[in-house]
Amino acid sequence: MMFLLKGFRYCTVAFALVLLFVGQVQFVRAEDLNLTLTTLLAQHNRIRAAEGDLAAARDRAKAAIGVRYPTLNVTSHYGYEAQNKFESANTSMPSREIDLKLTQQLWNFGASSAAIESARLMFRQANENLEMAKQTLLLEGISALLDVYLTQRKLEYATQSVSNIKLQTELEDTRVQEGSGFSADVLQAKSQLVDAEALRIKIKEEADAALDRHKAIFGDYPQSNISSLKLKIPTQLLPISLSEAIKIAQENNPRLASSKFGVKLASATVAETRANELFPSVNFVSSTKHKVDASGTKGYQGEYMVKLEVAYDFNFGLSSVRQLQATKKEREATARRLVEVKDQIEEQVKNKWNGLLVAHQSATLLVSKTIIAQELLKHTREERDLGRRSLMDVLAQETKLINTLSEAVAAETNTVSKAYELLEAIGRLDLEWLSQSF
Repeated sequence: MMFLLKGFRYCTVAFALVLLFVGQVQFVRAEDLNLTLTTLLAQHNRIRAAEGDLAAARDRAKAAIGVRYPTLNVTSHYGYEAQNKFESANTSMPSREIDLKLTQQLWNFGASSAAIESARLMFRQANENLEMAKQTLLLEGISALLDVYLTQRKLEYATQSVSNIKLQTELEDTRVQEGSGFSADVLQAKSQLVDAEALRIKIKEEADAALDRHKAIFGDYPQSNISSLKLKIPTQLLPISLSEAIKIAQENNPRLASSKFGVKLASATVAETRANELFPSVNFVSSTKHKVDASGTKGYQGEYMVKLEVAYDFNFGLSSVRQLQATKKEREATARRLVEVKDQIEEQVKNKWNGLLVAHQSATLLVSKTIIAQELLKHTREERDLGRRSLMDVLAQETKLINTLSEAVAAETNTVSKAYELLEAIGRLDLEWLSQSF
């Protein structure tokens, strides 16, 4: 798999990524990670809220279709009616009446079709918003797991550094007591021990913050030692070039898809407003009334009517025209926001792409640096045994190795993180796809 880096030649990075991370980056087992992320998506309130929005949009879309069907209006009453008449006898009697009115809309110049289309677009937009929420939450969850993994590893190295310095200090102190060591070295070692302990405390604070972040995302603290588990980068999901990454993002990014539906929704709103505000509606109306002892007339009365009705409301303040102009301006604003979202996503993809390449290069260099630091420490210890090096030389090399190991782990973890950030940017951070890569 090739990755294109601006200003550099084509390079096959995927194979190197596999060599670097498969079997080296300890993180989460496939089944554990899949179960953890599946549970996260099933239980997190953010996803449940988005699913609720989708269900509501689905019901609204179904409700919008109801405009195609006739409407039955039923009105009934039972009461006491008294009439005082000038030229005839007054009446006073219980009155009963039931009115039935059936209205079927025949034509409203496309308002109904536009309303149905608007509801359908709102449903599709809600579906994209749900997908966006899932991918964002997946990235946050993976990032939280990576942070816990990284801080635990760094804490292990820092603790090891403190232990090594303590041991070397005790050994040198014993040499001083025997007359073969230097007290100045002991004092310098104790000073370095204080620095190492301060660093360990700082990293412990970072580890605690990472655990709290894990709890905020997943609802509880890790149940196992994350640093002993494993994860692979899903290299088969990564694009082969920057241009392909941008193309995939334009097709799959849920945020962009939601914005596109927003533009279509604004256009449908313009069509609906134009039809409702500027044109009449034509309805078929059938009504019947059944009265008993009503309107001062004893006995039963029945009325039946069938008609074609044209209705139009006109406001002399030209509110109809203003409403239409407002929806057109909203459509234009939504279209401009879509262009901005496209630019932002393209920028994001470029940054994530370059960030992944830089992170991989840094990780590769730090792995080499770690190997060199290990060899230097080995030779320094051998020369220390021969009396050619001081305790501080050994401690300096040990500290350098610990720091290099910590940097290498951070770089490796950063590469994993950048890979998933790129997948989220192009819209491929899908649990079903990821499960095939774990």
